[in-house]
Amino acid sequence: MSNETNTKTKGGGVLSGLLLLVIGIGILWYNEGRTVKTQSAINEAKKNYTDIKSDKIDSKYEGKLISTKGKLDTNEASTLTDNTFGINVKAAKLKRVVEVYQWKETCEEDDNNKKCTYEKVWESDLIDSSDFEQSGHDNPTSVLYSSEEYISDNIKLGAFTLPEELIKSLSCNKKKNNNDLVNEYKNNVDGITISGEYLTNVKDNNPEIGNIRITYEYLDSETVSVMAVQTGDTFEAFTSKTGKDIYTIVKGNKTGAQILEGMQKSNNFFKWVLRIIGVLITIGAFSSMFSFINKIANMVPILGNLVNGATGIISTILGLAVSLVVIAIAWFRFRPILSIVLIAIVVALLAFLKISKKKN
Repeated sequence: MSNETNTKTKGGGVLSGLLLLVIGIGILWYNEGRTVKTQSAINEAKKNYTDIKSDKIDSKYEGKLISTKGKLDTNEASTLTDNTFGINVKAAKLKRVVEVYQWKETCEEDDNNKKCTYEKVWESDLIDSSDFEQSGHDNPTSVLYSSEEYISDNIKLGAFTLPEELIKSLSCNKKKNNNDLVNEYKNNVDGITISGEYLTNVKDNNPEIGNIRITYEYLDSETVSVMAVQTGDTFEAFTSKTGKDIYTIVKGNKTGAQILEGMQKSNNFFKWVLRIIGVLITIGAFSSMFSFINKIANMVPILGNLVNGATGIISTILGLAVSLVVIAIAWFRFRPILSIVLIAIVVALLAFLKISKKKN
């Protein structure tokens, strides 16, 4: 291997490693900050919320964080209409779901050999085929119709009127069936016709790439629970001292404690998912920086195995150390004891690395 090649290999590995390090630290920093703010907001809400009934508005809770529950009342709901296709329904929310028939690529890598397979699927989001490994699997870059949502502005929860933002966050619970589509759909629109439960441009039940199919879902009466600030006859967000908002609606008959417990579980789940991703990327960053050493060592088989193992251990220790430092700094303001413990672990890891280096 020439000196020029060595230099390029080393430079490329270090640069990509530094980029990965920045990304890994960025994910960890964002995640810990998000986790801290969310947990702090949940703790603040636990001390301040009150469970109330939704059947009447009590002025003594004006401007305060409350939790309430009841059944969505769609009796006074405005009729929601998709004028493009003439579909209408009296509900809290109407959703047009557009799917496109496309190629989907699945690749597996084994011993540096990449094998890709392709299948035709219905997907709501357009799949970018420009980066596919094999040509001849071209997907459309645009679609004639897109998915749409229509929200009613007069949905009641007991004596309260639900804001659009809260209704939007609820998933639909019913589908428009075929009879509904036949009765309400009046005209062909650019070749779109009724086929089974779909509006579609598929011919002879034989879909081609780029074909679309459309279904409709809607949100009818449903038992829900809300946690927010009471403002007149409606709700607005509760902003915690850390700036994190609590403004949520969930399906089911829930108390305020149950709503907050669900938020805490969700916060912990995303904390660990992003934390693991951040740590793995940080470890990968150091592995990339040491990759040029491995390539040189691999020229001698026995030496290559030893060096690969050593750089793997060092990369793991350094990646964990940097990750723990980032996490400790992020948590220091809120949990100083935890931060001190994490820093102590980092010191122990580095001491282990130093002792191992002396022995080797």
